[in-house]
Amino acid sequence: MRQISVDEAQVGDVIASPVENDQGRVLLPNGAKLSAAVLSRLKGWGVETLTVEGEDAAEGGETQGEELVEALEQRFAGLEDDSLMMQIKQIARSHLS
Repeated sequence: MRQISVDEAQVGDVIASPVENDQGRVLLPNGAKLSAAVLSRLKGWGVETLTVEGEDAAEGGETQGEELVEALEQRFAGLEDDSLMMQIKQIARSHLS
């Protein structure tokens, strides 16, 4: 688990502990997956921090996401002239980040 600001949260992050408002009402349950719409609502409700699944990256080391993006770049190397493959690469990259 790691605690992050709502601004650091990304689409696809999974909530590790329920998000509650000041009155204790649960806004998002444990295990909820964040979407762009949910992130926007959280900001509108004044939520500042979230606890999400995953570990903090070791300082100075690559995160798993960075390693996956690097592997993706290697797999698509040499295909820059193929527009369909570049679209596929962009879609895959957006899912990784």
